[in-house]
Amino acid sequence: MICEVCGKQFRPSGKGSQQKYCSAKCRQKDYRRRKKNRPAQDRNGKPPVKAVETKQKPERDLDQRSFERMMDGSMLDMLRANRDRLQKAMDDTSTPANALPAISRQLIDVCERIESLQGGGLTDLLDDEEDEVTDDVGASIV
Repeated sequence: MICEVCGKQFRPSGKGSQQKYCSAKCRQKDYRRRKKNRPAQDRNGKPPVKAVETKQKPERDLDQRSFERMMDGSMLDMLRANRDRLQKAMDDTSTPANALPAISRQLIDVCERIESLQGGGLTDLLDDEEDEVTDDVGASIV
């Protein structure tokens, strides 16, 4: 018999169906060649996926925050995304208690950097902290 891949003459084993290749190496080589030459739909057993053009969704109205984010530089976007992640970590009940001080310090630092890039001060952050609780507050709420 003659190998279909390398053309070398070989002696069939006499077992099973008639052999086409002299060795497993030639059998594998032929398999790879056949696989490479197959049409795309046969390779995966599925037809190739064609790119589908989608209609664009209508743009939603921009709110002030979205507009500011769109107009800001990438540094502010990154800082805001970092702030949001830190805030989620602070609010998450699965966050370990020993991590909260470090997260809160980072959150404050990021907020300060955002404020400094926007040209504002820390007045909004500090307004909440400056209010002192007095005994008269409880009476005014009721």
